[in-house]
Amino acid sequence: MSYYLDSSAILKIIFQEDESAALAKFITEPAITSSISRVEVLRTVQRIDPSRVQLAQSELAKINIVEPIPSILTIAENFSHEVTLRSLDAIHVATLIFLSTATGGLITYDKLMAKNAEQLGLKVLAPGTKN
Repeated sequence: MSYYLDSSAILKIIFQEDESAALAKFITEPAITSSISRVEVLRTVQRIDPSRVQLAQSELAKINIVEPIPSILTIAENFSHEVTLRSLDAIHVATLIFLSTATGGLITYDKLMAKNAEQLGLKVLAPGTKN
């Protein structure tokens, strides 16, 4: 089963954190993400540890990238006021909704994104956490 990874999950692949091993074990097929993850991940890696940029690019190359086409952007911009996602996170969740039948759910370590996605009825996972 392929899962949608947001940038918080991708960063756990690049930087070893408590959840990294569980995440790596959980992902058995190529994952999916939005092209905005490339920007988020590479900017974060540049800021935290520029020596890992090549690793980040290599890991991103293993993930199936989805462009934010107009249909996805329309979903993101039309979330109700109860959805408290920031703009880029709204695009992540909208991409997942657009691809819903092609994924097993969202893998994120962003609590606000997880909460909103669950309220929208989406399956949310965070391998390696107690939640």
